[in-house]
Amino acid sequence: MAPTGESSPLLPSEPAIERYSPVYEEVKTMPEEQGALFDTTDILRDVIIGFSDGLTVPFALTAGLSSLGSSKIVIMGGLAELFSGMISMGLGAYLAAVTERDHYASQEERERRNVDAMPEARRAEVYAILERYAVSRAAAQPLVDDLCRSRAHWARL
Repeated sequence: MAPTGESSPLLPSEPAIERYSPVYEEVKTMPEEQGALFDTTDILRDVIIGFSDGLTVPFALTAGLSSLGSSKIVIMGGLAELFSGMISMGLGAYLAAVTERDHYASQEERERRNVDAMPEARRAEVYAILERYAVSRAAAQPLVDDLCRSRAHWARL
């Protein structure tokens, strides 16, 4: 079984080797706004999880408050929970995005320092990555030279 990724536990951490497909050519020639429809998995996942979380608590609260017998309390309690849940989930999503951005920036800076401190070891890592895809060292040489020409791009690899 393939190792799993950190952010998506059910998906492998390494992408599958690309194979030619006529669909791929169609996607490459689509206008950008149509092509963007194919890259919405994170948004869809967040919507499904948010929808699930956003419905569970209000229904449970409404069911609990309905035992009190007053419909005004049920409605007011349900609306109060709905609005507080929206604020909470919005702030949570914002803080998660800010944290992810900061984490990415710190990791990128760490990689830049590593590239500057140990360029040969980092170059060997690029060769090792390409060897996993059955690219010979001779064939990889020009590609690695090209990738390692720019320190910023090399660190992002």
